[in-house]
Amino acid sequence: MSEPELENDNNEARDRARSRSRSPQARRLWVQELFLNRNETGNRLLTDITTLGIYETMNRFLRMKKEDFFHLMSLVGPKIAKMDTNFRKAITEQERQLITLRYLATGETFTSLQYVFRVSRHSISRIVKETCACLIEALRDYVKLPSTEEEWLAISRRFEQRWRFPHAIGAIDGKHVEIICPRNSGSEYHNYQKKFSIVLMVVVDADYNFLWTDAGGKGGISDGGIFKNTRLYHKLLENDQLNIPPATPLQVPYQTPVPYFILGDKAFAFTNYCLRPYSGVLPPDSMERTFNKMHSTCRMPVENSLGILANRWRVLKGIQLQPDVAKNIVLTTVYLHNFLRKHASRDTNIASRPSENLADRRNHIANHLKHNRSTFTDDAAPLSDSEEDNMADASSGAESDFEDIQVEVQTPDQRYNDLSCEEGLRLWALLL
Repeated sequence: MSEPELENDNNEARDRARSRSRSPQARRLWVQELFLNRNETGNRLLTDITTLGIYETMNRFLRMKKEDFFHLMSLVGPKIAKMDTNFRKAITEQERQLITLRYLATGETFTSLQYVFRVSRHSISRIVKETCACLIEALRDYVKLPSTEEEWLAISRRFEQRWRFPHAIGAIDGKHVEIICPRNSGSEYHNYQKKFSIVLMVVVDADYNFLWTDAGGKGGISDGGIFKNTRLYHKLLENDQLNIPPATPLQVPYQTPVPYFILGDKAFAFTNYCLRPYSGVLPPDSMERTFNKMHSTCRMPVENSLGILANRWRVLKGIQLQPDVAKNIVLTTVYLHNFLRKHASRDTNIASRPSENLADRRNHIANHLKHNRSTFTDDAAPLSDSEEDNMADASSGAESDFEDIQVEVQTPDQRYNDLSCEEGLRLWALLL
């Protein structure tokens, strides 16, 4: 036998020995006894909670009312149902939704949930992924941008009615959601808080509803840089495909046409569609400072909405999963937020310097706000009964598990209830 043939035989023998050493060992148990005798523990738990008839119990456990849970089940139940086999019964669609909502509400680990529902953590990981994908698909119509000028004008009128700011069609902001260190990511997801995170970017209307959302941005990039890489920025706003109304004067007898803006903080660029506050230290009672105060007040819906979202769905406090899975989980909470409300870059120079025309328009709005202070003496419209109930549901559900963490939702009338506009501005200047 020649040397090449002998070497080939040796290699084949070595490969056979390796394959035998890698063969999996036989399972001692097909299913652990704890999970084998579960007898649909989740269904019995839900039945016990609903049978009690205690509203707070259901709301604290799932962050929603019983009617909302079963209405949601009617939407996603057929999509997440599985067939029984000769080996064992499938986990019911009601249990699958129950496990997913409990995970979103508490952010517990899959290992912890397996002892509550008697379903293995491996099955729970698949259930959460599949159910979140089905929830996003079923609730997609609950988060969408206006498609006509009339719808945009209705949002603008609501902002002016409730928050006393003209030509606002939304407020934009981002939120960091902590995740585990992604594989081979370096420092791309490492944010300024020295944690690994993905960014949730949202646009909110005057009534705390999400109009648009994007999740999955790398935590190491600024809010403005992430927004610049979104579909909303590239294909819609930059190409003027949103049917946003044309610029019009603020009121008679003004002649300066003012466009309709999305309100952003200093992390966003000052452009034709995004209005940001003035920078630097501003003198008291100045036109610029009045503008910044009203601009900050008008952005309260997006700040409060993100607070309500994180307070209701505790999974946003930290997701121990990879970015691609965490992205769908974050988006699911946003869609559920709107469902419950309607059904019950490190590079700061991300854009060129704003033109003088844009700066003049902002000065024009600031001057309008300064000389029309009498219109702001009537406080912002209070929350409706349904809005107060939704906020109470979120806070009461969270207090059961985290009583030391609260989100206080304030409106301008709560902070300046007994102050005139002049006194309020002086107080604001003293506080700053």
